[in-house]
Amino acid sequence: MLNTHDDSRERSPRRKLLFRYVWAATYFTGIGISVAITVLACIWLGQKADEVFGIAPNGTIAGIFLGFPVAIYSIYYQVRIHFREETGDGKGKKDT
Repeated sequence: MLNTHDDSRERSPRRKLLFRYVWAATYFTGIGISVAITVLACIWLGQKADEVFGIAPNGTIAGIFLGFPVAIYSIYYQVRIHFREETGDGKGKKDT
C-alpha cells in the first residue's frame, strides 16, 4: 500500500531540535567527564607524591591546585577546537 501522507516534513524541525538537544547534552557531558578525570588524575598523582616523598598532605593539595587550572585549560581547548571546526576558521593553519 502506498503511503500518500508524508509526515517527515512535519517532524523535521522537531527532529532537528531534538538532535541539537542530544548533541549539546553529550558535548557538555563529555566536557564534564574530562574535567573530572583531569582533576582526579592530578589528585591521585599528588597522593602518590605524598607516599613517595613523605610530604603528606602537600602533594595532594598541590594536585588539587594543579588539577583545576589544567582542567580549565582542557575546557578552553575543547571549546576552541569545536568552534574552529564549526566556523571553518583556521583551516590549514598551524595551531600554535
